[in-house]
Amino acid sequence: MKTLFKILAGLVVVLAIVLVVGVLNLDKGIKAVVETMGPELTKSNVTLSDVDLSLTSGEGSLRGLVVGNPAGFKTPNAFSLGEISLAIEPKSLTTDVIVINSLRIIAPEITYESLKGGSNLDQLQKNVEQALGSSSGSAAPEEGGEETAAKKLIIKDFQITGGNISYSNALLGSKPISLVLPAIKITGIGEKSGGATATEVVNQILTSINKSASSAVTNSGALKDAGDQLKKQAEEKVGGLRGLLNR
Repeated sequence: MKTLFKILAGLVVVLAIVLVVGVLNLDKGIKAVVETMGPELTKSNVTLSDVDLSLTSGEGSLRGLVVGNPAGFKTPNAFSLGEISLAIEPKSLTTDVIVINSLRIIAPEITYESLKGGSNLDQLQKNVEQALGSSSGSAAPEEGGEETAAKKLIIKDFQITGGNISYSNALLGSKPISLVLPAIKITGIGEKSGGATATEVVNQILTSINKSASSAVTNSGALKDAGDQLKKQAEEKVGGLRGLLNR
């Protein structure tokens, strides 16, 4: 449960900030903003293949969002997202509270690489938090201006579906474990408070995930198998060391 929550936390923190920055800068072009500000926030490569969004209807999608790993990790990418589908209330774009009727992350491919000093997602999350400032509550770095910082969001329906995780750990050798990411559905983000900052959005999503995903995670056969495999690998290494010492 703890490991998967870290994976989801890393995904949500990085993705929410990147999306919020993009939504709050629609006039400048989401692709350009994401690929410029994304690396500043994550300290890694961030690319976006395609954006199809109508400002009239507020509906559209982002395809091929790839967030690379920070320096020091062997795997090239942390996230590779098939599609992000969103529906924004058009009239809200000119107000202080942007209303997103639905935000769906479809078929995310997540690589979780664990090293002695921590994981790639831990480091990405730290990089984003340091870039924003843990207590700033702003949706973008200071150069975004007062207007951007004052913007808040309401996300009525948030979903993550069809996700997969590639779990890489030194104890497993060079072969990662493939896991299925449980589907996540959260409603009413920021509604009670009349809008939430980027930081508040992240916190609300993580809190909801922690509650709603616990059962799915606990009952995940793939995760249990991964845990058993890690335990077996560790026991074999310990057994090998004992054999050497007893010679």
